Amino acid sequence: MAKIHYSGSFNVEKPAETIYEFITNPGKAATILPDVQSVDVVSNDEFMVKMMIGVGHMKGLITARVKITNKEPPRRVKMSGRGTGLQSSMDFDLDFEINEDKNGSEVKWAFDGNVGGLVGAMGARVLDAVAEKMINDSIIKLQRELAQV
Repeated sequence: MAKIHYSGSFNVEKPAETIYEFITNPGKAATILPDVQSVDVVSNDEFMVKMMIGVGHMKGLITARVKITNKEPPRRVKMSGRGTGLQSSMDFDLDFEINEDKNGSEVKWAFDGNVGGLVGAMGARVLDAVAEKMINDSIIKLQRELAQV
């Protein structure tokens, strides 16, 4: 089982409530994930997503169930999920902390994941580069989407 962790922050000229509403909307939150093939909103707090990924020589479809939990409007929220595909599994948590000030809001985020199976066995060097790119692409997409809200 390979463990991965990434964190960071960004600023956006939006109130905390606007950011919180975007992140806690399953239909909108799913759009920030890379290479999404389909999204199925299960409930107000849960969605299923299919996305294409490539790790090393392996490429294929991953299906993930994501739950939006630990809601503390409009300051904190967590997305927790489990994905399977490519003879692998992945559990993850993505935490957001939103701090509003007079210029907008700072969004702090932290991603923690565990990857098992064939993808997890590929080694940290291969997995880390791909996982970091996927997370960074998702955060950049979130920033773009929030700027347009």
